[in-house]
Amino acid sequence: MSPGRADSSVVRRHLAALREALANLRRHSGAKPETLRADMDLRWTVEHGLQLCARNAIDIATHLAATAGLDAPDYASAIDRLTGMHVLPAEFGARFRQIAGLRNVLVHDYIEVDLEVVARVLDANLDDFEEFARWVERHLDESPAA
Repeated sequence: MSPGRADSSVVRRHLAALREALANLRRHSGAKPETLRADMDLRWTVEHGLQLCARNAIDIATHLAATAGLDAPDYASAIDRLTGMHVLPAEFGARFRQIAGLRNVLVHDYIEVDLEVVARVLDANLDDFEEFARWVERHLDESPAA
């Protein structure tokens, strides 16, 4: 990786992993909290899939911010940096930054995860990951070759 230039192959690998996890999650869209509570295999699959989506998005954000020479002391600020770099539109970035909090809950508070929130994200917010991927791809396509 050149200083100041993102490694597009790294970013594209993360985008592919994000989309793979997203495709698996979409099969479970609409699962109710009580279903997740009763079916531990489904719960694990959904929580792990959301964690993978969040991790790949955050890894992309931290990579792009770092190669632009921007400090991102936490995951939400990495998303904010993408807004500041005009990779993400401000309105979308403000909404998508919440994914950092979801990631932290899934990783650190996994024993007490609010399944209402998980079901809501699964049902209403999966498209945000795809939108994130499209904005990042647009940025890569408009940037000089890495």
